[in-house]
Amino acid sequence: MNKGKYYMTTAIAYASAKPHFGNTYEIIMADAYARYKRLRGYDVRFMTGTDEHGQKVEKAAKLRNEDPQKHCDDTVERFKDLWKRLGITNDYFIRTTNADHKKVVQEVLQELYDRGEIYKGDFKGHYCVGCER
Repeated sequence: MNKGKYYMTTAIAYASAKPHFGNTYEIIMADAYARYKRLRGYDVRFMTGTDEHGQKVEKAAKLRNEDPQKHCDDTVERFKDLWKRLGITNDYFIRTTNADHKKVVQEVLQELYDRGEIYKGDFKGHYCVGCER
């Protein structure tokens, strides 16, 4: 019996380094829950992926003397390979450099701008590269 759609996602891991225990643990736990929901009759849509922007990615690429996109392309394959070896059952793997992702983000930002939610101004504050915030 189909109980309806169930959508779930994980955090998107920075493509600055290979997969580590934290993001691997998260994906395993999310996958276990997705499997549980499927067994309970839900039509699960399970998404994970990588964040390929930010200073962390830029620094990692520079350390390898690579273009940031090339660095991300290589790093993403490590994530995908590990998830495949672990039998992770995600339906979609998003990359923030994908054309479809960029298009949606541009549309959302344009809508926010048109509503006056985004504006020019002077802002001050601390920025943590390690946290990307």
